[in-house]
Amino acid sequence: MGSATGAVPNRRAAPQAFYAFAATECAARFSLAGIKSILALVLIDHVLADGARDVLGAGALQHFFQRIFGPLSTSGLASQLYGVTAGLLYLSVPLGGILGDRLARRGRAIYLAGACILAGLALMASRVLFLPGLALFAVGAGVLKGNLSVIVGALFADATARRRGYAIYLGFLNGGMAVGPLVCGALEAKAGWRYACAAAAGMVLLGLLSWHLADRQRGGGAVQMPQTPSDRVANSHRRGDWALLVATLAATYLCFAAYEQLGNMFMPWARARVNLQVAGWTIPTAWLLALDGLFTIALIPLAQFGLRLLARRGWVTEPLWEIALGCVACAVGNLVLVCAELVAGGQALPLVVVLAYLACIDLAIVLVWPAGLSLVTAAAAPRDVGLWVGLFYLHGFAASLWIGPVGALYGRMPAAQFWSLHAAIALLGAVPPAALALWRARPAADQATTTSACAKARA
Repeated sequence: MGSATGAVPNRRAAPQAFYAFAATECAARFSLAGIKSILALVLIDHVLADGARDVLGAGALQHFFQRIFGPLSTSGLASQLYGVTAGLLYLSVPLGGILGDRLARRGRAIYLAGACILAGLALMASRVLFLPGLALFAVGAGVLKGNLSVIVGALFADATARRRGYAIYLGFLNGGMAVGPLVCGALEAKAGWRYACAAAAGMVLLGLLSWHLADRQRGGGAVQMPQTPSDRVANSHRRGDWALLVATLAATYLCFAAYEQLGNMFMPWARARVNLQVAGWTIPTAWLLALDGLFTIALIPLAQFGLRLLARRGWVTEPLWEIALGCVACAVGNLVLVCAELVAGGQALPLVVVLAYLACIDLAIVLVWPAGLSLVTAAAAPRDVGLWVGLFYLHGFAASLWIGPVGALYGRMPAAQFWSLHAAIALLGAVPPAALALWRARPAADQATTTSACAKARA
């Protein structure tokens, strides 16, 4: 290592600890995505079945939600619990980052997060303690997510190497998200949810071992983001671009509000409405989330190639327009489900409908997430970058607050209307970045017109 922080001067080679830390993220995402893929179904079929009178916390939560939203079916209560759990997960990300900032070694937060995850999964093996374990699992996953990404970023000495490292890191992340639902979904379908929890716990243990060995090798020093003196001088007095920040966050929040329903009510909808048989074999519903991860991995290079192709042909693709285009893609994905429901007339839908939906909403994430994070880090004032990045990551928390109550409408309204609502939300997300891009393009266009007129006058 080139420094106490673990940063290396080589701009092309990844630090030695990088792949071990990326493997830890892969294991954590395996666990998180695997549990999320079966959560709604486990809540409906097992935990909340028969009134859930013996499940610790279920009665109090049901009473709380019914006072706000009125009578809830089992699926409605499951949707609320799914939303609260996802919200707790994402809210723990910035809080976990604050915890890491306060500790002498941020690595201690990784061990604490891992212990919370493992304890939560152990409690979830019991139906009675499932909900307290679920809360502990969500908090641990959020704390780990909020600190590991900071440590990985601090491994690289310059911004170019850091972006390249995060691209590889994203591949590891989505690999875990793709495989987790495959394994946990199959185990839940064939052996029960307890075996799925055990598999998730086993992967977390392997991830923590990978982290521990790599952290010991690098000395476990304090983590600081490398910054050159010129960077500090150039950025010390820069103020944040509030219009750009607000437009980016608004679009990201709205897009993810539509996207996150994938892991909630889309699962029982797909089980009830889609023919999941292929060559006489029924695909486990949870595997659809694995396809979500695989589509995301495949679309990352395809989207980048497409954007470069557009740029070469003169279609300049600015980040604001990428975000707007991503929101439109998310809306189109939900409209695919709307059209399929209207055309099918109650008959089972073909699997291609699900594939088209996943392709559209995953394209949306591939466009919105990297462009949004890039804009936030560039537009925020240097002293507030951490705050704004934390607000950016709260898109999952905001989406979770949305999908819980809105998911409870599933079954109360026709499915076509339900997915139309999500298409409208995603399309609304395209408005702020598109409006800001058009507004800021006007001065440039007016200046070009004035320059041309002056040139003609001189001629």
